[in-house]
Amino acid sequence: MTEQKRHILILSSWYPNRENTFIGNFVQRQAELLSSMFEVTVLITKADSSLNKIEIVQTNKNQLSEIIVYYPKGNTIFQKYLQQKKAFKAGIQLIKKVDLIHGHVMLPKGLQFITAKKIFNCPLLITEHGSYFRSEIKENRSFLEKIILKKLNKHIDKLTCVSNFLKVDLQSDFTNHLIEILPNHVDTKSFIPSIKEETKRKEFLHVSTLDEKVKNPKGIIDACSILLNYKKADFHLTIISDEPFEKWKKYANENRLSEHISFKGPLNWLDLVPFYQKSDAFILFSSYETFSIVLAESWACGIPTITTSVGIGNQLPSSLGFQVDINNPKSLANAMLEIMNETAIFDSSFIRSHAEQFSGENVLSTYDTLLLDLLKK
Repeated sequence: MTEQKRHILILSSWYPNRENTFIGNFVQRQAELLSSMFEVTVLITKADSSLNKIEIVQTNKNQLSEIIVYYPKGNTIFQKYLQQKKAFKAGIQLIKKVDLIHGHVMLPKGLQFITAKKIFNCPLLITEHGSYFRSEIKENRSFLEKIILKKLNKHIDKLTCVSNFLKVDLQSDFTNHLIEILPNHVDTKSFIPSIKEETKRKEFLHVSTLDEKVKNPKGIIDACSILLNYKKADFHLTIISDEPFEKWKKYANENRLSEHISFKGPLNWLDLVPFYQKSDAFILFSSYETFSIVLAESWACGIPTITTSVGIGNQLPSSLGFQVDINNPKSLANAMLEIMNETAIFDSSFIRSHAEQFSGENVLSTYDTLLLDLLKK
């Protein structure tokens, strides 16, 4: 293992803040995980239209220090750039020697990663989580985004991403880099299987932001309508979201599904565990995912998944659940029907074992190997 007091500086385009307490929470969780082994500082800059001067919020917990610099938003592109630059400078001055810069999510703040590397003269490790490398989004990149990615290409010492699924899209932009996988982690000591009470009604679960463009909440509700048309009513779906869900609750009610679909949230991470444990299957109906932590959480609880071929659900083995077609509610309904009819038997212990690759211990081990490799250079 590397020395415990190696100092890692984490920078990220996404991170929980007082305006949005959930964005980039997976980056925060990894920072917390790494702080069990290293000294970790997180530096984030965030525009705040209510401010007329910079405000620094700093918190410390054991070996983890979080510095969030809030700054006036500015009215023009030039003003916004200057304010963000001042904010970053104010935050970076609070940090001493650093052994590694770890940047998460290259756009839009990737230039900060390069600046920090130059200041501290240390390796730059980047982990990509974003979905903006898929072909239909690449075509619409702004001039600034192209510049950021081009500059980063020259300064990255090690490039990682959260899944093989994302790696395929990422590779075409970074042909000179050997991209490695550094997945998100699951607290496998909390997300654990539980003895489920046998009932006639089958319980399904969906957890997401309910983003129409990606998560397809309409398609999930439509699949439930199809089940009713099949005269299959012995099911219930719980939808949990950090974002407002009134629109989808209304849509479910309009489709006579008020007794079959309930909405909850937002919930803290560990508060999700009982919902997984009482479910017969988890549903992911996204058009694109780079990772999808909810799949790993489901597997850690020994629960089979019904998923499109995205993120870590890409080419899902039948031993873990059912693969369904993107944007095909009938395909989803048929898979739900398979669960309801118990036509497939799943081994909870086997599903759980598949999730162990995403345990904190395994992710820390992968990280330590990456760090050792970088510090040798």
